[in-house]
Amino acid sequence: MELIAIVKGINENDELTNITVLDKDGTIYNLKFLNYNNSLKKEHTYLFKYHQVLGSERVANIIDDYTEITELPFEEEDDALRLFYTKSPISRDEAIKIVNEYINKIDNKIIKDITKSLIDKYHDEYFIYPAAAKLHHAYVGGLAYHSIGMIKFADSFIENYPYLNKDYIYAGILLHDIGKVKELTGIMDTAYTLKGQLLGHLVLGAIEIENEAKNLGYEKAEEVMLLEHMLISHHGLPQYGACKKPSTPEALVLWYIDTIDSKFRVLGETLENTFDGEYTEPIGVLDKMKIYKPQNK
Repeated sequence: MELIAIVKGINENDELTNITVLDKDGTIYNLKFLNYNNSLKKEHTYLFKYHQVLGSERVANIIDDYTEITELPFEEEDDALRLFYTKSPISRDEAIKIVNEYINKIDNKIIKDITKSLIDKYHDEYFIYPAAAKLHHAYVGGLAYHSIGMIKFADSFIENYPYLNKDYIYAGILLHDIGKVKELTGIMDTAYTLKGQLLGHLVLGAIEIENEAKNLGYEKAEEVMLLEHMLISHHGLPQYGACKKPSTPEALVLWYIDTIDSKFRVLGETLENTFDGEYTEPIGVLDKMKIYKPQNK
């Protein structure tokens, strides 16, 4: 028998270790380990394989094997994660469709090839990972959803300011957080890797562009340098983690749009949990400002 469930409790007080788990419908199961090796983690989700043994008073569910869902194939992993954890407002398939649509809107071959190659290289992480450990888009699919929110917003910039190069803007947005697949550990117990702490996703993303450009034979192209500049400057100012201040129109757009989407998405989520006619709690990404939610009349 098979069961996908999240671990809620581990009791090692008797001969058989008791594992309390919860399935997607909220049903509680008690599974038993014959030889427990302390490998399960609370609040992590697993695919359990077990068999039933009829005891003197009740049926016992004996675990034969288990697999953490992060080790499952991409679609199975994503489906399972979305059952048990906070998820992006849009589906995986919709996110993939939108990202591919914008990649295909890039006309410059060098920019398009680098963008497509990196999205393909980190496909599973790109569409599963959160965009942050806590601050914004910290949920399943948050990384891709953040980029999608930004890129839709960018269309209005491109329409209003014809001097902007859409290829750099689309590529810069889609790749600006690609370094987070190396900076963060994943969706469960999200933490920062050693590289994430020492280098950060701006530098890690620029390194990915540099390496991919070499693989594709584009290392001498100016497009590569300009894309790298967009990534290392997209936090705008040194005090916010930027390695350089934005020095191209497209890099400036990337900074502003990234700032707006990250802050306003959190604001929207906070307002949903705020009663009409009251102030929100202090919002971290807004320098702990409190925002008043008008009464709905």
